[in-house]
Amino acid sequence: MIKVYRFTGLSALLVILLIFLILFLLTLLISPIIILLILLLTLYLLYLRFKKSIVELLRRVKKKKIKISEGSAPGKLEIEVAKNTPERSVVEGFKDLDPEIEDFIKYLISKGFKYDIKTGTLYYGSKTVYPIYKKAYPINEIIRLYHSKPEVDVIVLGLKGTPDNPKFIYIIPVEESKERMSIGELQRYLKRF
Repeated sequence: MIKVYRFTGLSALLVILLIFLILFLLTLLISPIIILLILLLTLYLLYLRFKKSIVELLRRVKKKKIKISEGSAPGKLEIEVAKNTPERSVVEGFKDLDPEIEDFIKYLISKGFKYDIKTGTLYYGSKTVYPIYKKAYPINEIIRLYHSKPEVDVIVLGLKGTPDNPKFIYIIPVEESKERMSIGELQRYLKRF
């Protein structure tokens, strides 16, 4: 004999109510996961859209130079965040220059370079000069000379020592220069004054 179960009355209502309750609880459990996935997908799509500007912002933050002021008291360290000095193809005047570059230009003038006050240009013989001074060798011994090629004839790099008396001076023609050069490549441009 076959038994037939019928859901009528109160038992049918309880079963339907139980099914809706189980579906509601499953929805409550799964909804945070779905919301989290939608949020992550949205963030990823925003990252893809603005990736270039984010990378550029991080690059600018990494470029900030930190200078430790020499007037710091023992035990205290004063750090000044220096502004990136805009690279110039021509020296525009002593007022708005970095003090190190200003001292380096004065040193070069004392060694026979000419400075035209009217145009604000530094000359080595008849060639225009782009002066650069670096306090020390970088860790990887590769020196960045410029970000964009300067519109001058010669790049003069002062290295080590002080700006008013660098140990090494390299006079590099712009045609032969690269954005980054190693110390080995610079050796053939070393000049003694």
